[in-house]
Amino acid sequence: MSIRKAAWLLAVAGCAVPVVAVTPEGRLPVLGPEPGFSLQAPPPGWVMRGDAAARLVVVEERGVPALRIGGGPDTVLAIRRTQATLLATPYLSWAWKVQAQDTGPHPVRLVVGFRGGRPGGDDGGFTLLPPVLPDHDRVLAIAWGDSALRRGHLDRASPEPRVAADPFSAPPVVYTQRGGRENADGWWLETVDLADLYARAWPADEVAAVEVVFVGLEGAAGSPSDPVARLAGVLLSR
Repeated sequence: MSIRKAAWLLAVAGCAVPVVAVTPEGRLPVLGPEPGFSLQAPPPGWVMRGDAAARLVVVEERGVPALRIGGGPDTVLAIRRTQATLLATPYLSWAWKVQAQDTGPHPVRLVVGFRGGRPGGDDGGFTLLPPVLPDHDRVLAIAWGDSALRRGHLDRASPEPRVAADPFSAPPVVYTQRGGRENADGWWLETVDLADLYARAWPADEVAAVEVVFVGLEGAAGSPSDPVARLAGVLLSR
């Protein structure tokens, strides 16, 4: 362990941060949302940036609770700290219903933070105080594209509106899971293999050493009239 890493650990020792861990069945529920879930008083382990509590609200769709993410002037982030080995829980599943956007990627996307696989170790950042976001060295964003033909694309360049105020340690690699007006306004059940996407995005990394340290949602800066998205059943599993 490097001196800088040891110093960081000593600085935060005794300040345990709540995380959600994998169950014996190999499942890690991230977001239901559960009855009574509220970002005004989020459960332990959730981290918020921006005015997330105002833009993210729990709604019901045919009796099923979902999280609705609306538009606003600033970038917002709602992530849950996780403790999971990537190869042990490689599958991320969720359901979403997305309102069509005019151009470009949808302003709402899922984000997944990783740590530990980067060549040379995970000692890139250093602070004497615990970071606002969990310590991470890679981020994957899962987006809804403006065209169905974008499905399956992995882009290293982050969309320009997000770069200036990017809350992450480095701009995310963006994977387009679905898109297009013809697919909007209906519920879709999705599953992606995070281990496969990680290996494609960062082929020089040691995938066996990677941990998933957070999963959450990001809403880009825009206006209240921006298209909304609803998400439910976000789950890591093996």
